[in-house]
Amino acid sequence: MKSVLKFIRRICLAGGSVFCLYSCKPGVPSELIQPSELEDILYDYHIAQAMADASPDSMNFRRYSYVEAVFAKYGVTKAEFDSTMVWYSAHATYLNDIYTHLRDRYSATVSALGGATGENDIYANLSAQGDTANIWHERTFRMLKSRFAEDRLLFTMAADTTFHRGDAMLWRFDPRYIFHGQVNEAYAGFYVEYDNDSTAGVTRRVYSNSQVQLRLEGDTAHNIREVGGFVYYKRSGEDGGLCLLSLQNIMLIRFHRQPEKKDTVAAASPADSLKEIPADSARKLVPVDSNSGPRLSPSQLRDSRPVERSIHVVKEKPYRIVRPARGSRGYGGRSRR
Repeated sequence: MKSVLKFIRRICLAGGSVFCLYSCKPGVPSELIQPSELEDILYDYHIAQAMADASPDSMNFRRYSYVEAVFAKYGVTKAEFDSTMVWYSAHATYLNDIYTHLRDRYSATVSALGGATGENDIYANLSAQGDTANIWHERTFRMLKSRFAEDRLLFTMAADTTFHRGDAMLWRFDPRYIFHGQVNEAYAGFYVEYDNDSTAGVTRRVYSNSQVQLRLEGDTAHNIREVGGFVYYKRSGEDGGLCLLSLQNIMLIRFHRQPEKKDTVAAASPADSLKEIPADSARKLVPVDSNSGPRLSPSQLRDSRPVERSIHVVKEKPYRIVRPARGSRGYGGRSRR
């Protein structure tokens, strides 16, 4: 009985320590915008940014006015929003959860308007196995800042036995800018290195919130040794404002090369073609010349030769009309007495 009570006491102590641990976990400071409200602000904020990108102007007046309208709607200032985003950018777990909810909300809104959503993405539910696989093993959400050592994403991946010769590679992600000042931009690059020390690469300028896709076709002559890529966030202005770039839904997709289908009609040999011809029709197609085809038996040779038939027509002689001699009684004239 005492042992049972001791065991229950240990469980209660362990449960109390766990409760204390979770209750003492630091959360978002009270002076900052809380996650639920920040999610609503960012929802309208990115819509405002998209509206500004749809009709850009040289002075970014639309971007400034649209963003200020969002701040006025929720009763926050630019300084409050900036300080909040600086703290959240240092705690990317919170931002990852917020942007996951935002993606679902955007998809529901687009679907209600009759547009195509992320559910129609053929790569959305890929696993790490199969001919078409998502082999990205790192975090799918990254936050870049306009400060040294925090303004870039670098990755390399060594090829293993799951890579095949001729594989095509696709690196893709969704960028989301958070800034109010001058236009900022980033540069993305992707490369594939082969076992003969050759390298294929592609670069792209990232200047909007549109999805970025960097694809490289496979080399059938060499094996892949390594793949890698980067995103470098370059700040264009020095106004001291907030400059953040989030990379979401990062995927690295590998496509195995499919074997080419042979043309069975063109590849068929003459002997195979003759096998498909019925026996009664083969006699008509096989030439008589023994040098141009298979040797025939005497009966097949006799059957294959054309048979000439002639019909002898006997014509009957026409009827002959015999007229009586002149002066006879049968003649039509008068007879002499």
